[in-house]
Amino acid sequence: MFDMWQDSFNKPVIVLALFAFGMGVIPINDALIKLMSVYLSLGQIMFVRAIFSIILVMLVSRGISKMFKLPAHVFWLFVGRGMCIVVAMISFFAALGSLPLAIAISIFFVSPLFITLLSVPILGETIGIHRAIAVLIGLVGMIVIIQPGGDEFRPETLLVVLSALSYALCQIWTRRLSGMGDLATMVSVQQICYLVVGGLLLIMNIFMQRPDSDNPTIDFLLRAPASLSLMDYLFILICGVSVLLLSVTSAHAYRVLEASVIAPFEYVAIPSGIFWGMLIWDEWPETSAWIGMGLILIGGLYMVYREKARDVDVTLSAPMPAAAAPSQNLDYKDDDSNDIQK
Repeated sequence: MFDMWQDSFNKPVIVLALFAFGMGVIPINDALIKLMSVYLSLGQIMFVRAIFSIILVMLVSRGISKMFKLPAHVFWLFVGRGMCIVVAMISFFAALGSLPLAIAISIFFVSPLFITLLSVPILGETIGIHRAIAVLIGLVGMIVIIQPGGDEFRPETLLVVLSALSYALCQIWTRRLSGMGDLATMVSVQQICYLVVGGLLLIMNIFMQRPDSDNPTIDFLLRAPASLSLMDYLFILICGVSVLLLSVTSAHAYRVLEASVIAPFEYVAIPSGIFWGMLIWDEWPETSAWIGMGLILIGGLYMVYREKARDVDVTLSAPMPAAAAPSQNLDYKDDDSNDIQK
């Protein structure tokens, strides 16, 4: 099924549309986890969500079984990518326990800027002066939102910046893995990483229980496990579906298209995050946040405009620049990739 999906939807417009849809849905996951952060632990949510996601992966693909057929070096490269996204998720949700949803999502969207910057030294991609200016505008927007050194500065915002950097590294890593394994296997390894790290956090919560404090972020990380209601399971299932959807659309996009072209479409999650924050918590971003978000969007949209003006072919003629390939032999490709839909 996954490979049929890849074969049918490799056109840049369709790839970007699916990716944008995935980014628009993912704030639902963020909102539900923020709701549960006041009474559950992050490790517990992460572990249960990973179980649901793995079940879904097993229902639609052979990614889990094919994961065990990967050469060792490819498997560990997939694990490295998965751990980048795990660090991004833990950092973001830990901060989300203390920050308004719209603020956390807005700060996170420095990640496309990091992706654009990192694509130069790591992938060998090029950015001109116009896209460099666009990145600078976006970084200024991030600073306006965070307000470092100001009275409104919150240390938790730095966790979101860490999350954005780790997420950017994950997407760059995805580009470097293009041509190795297949999409379903990559997504499967990612879900296993969620499961293992979530399980370790859950064990820590069991044996290192502590009473709730006045810091929501610390409480969310260290709270003892609690009994889950039917509604909690439903919320976590919805989270699993939304994350799996983004995992598939994101991994596919970054394997097919140039990283710096995809990056601006990450911003679709900003209005979605604002909507859910207003609907559930009546959170309305402050003026500085609006200004910062506006600058980030201007930077991203300007990059899109420049690509259109240059009339670039955003589909790579090769899986990745030859200069970016590691020195060791990493050209593994699954010989049984067409059987994943069976």
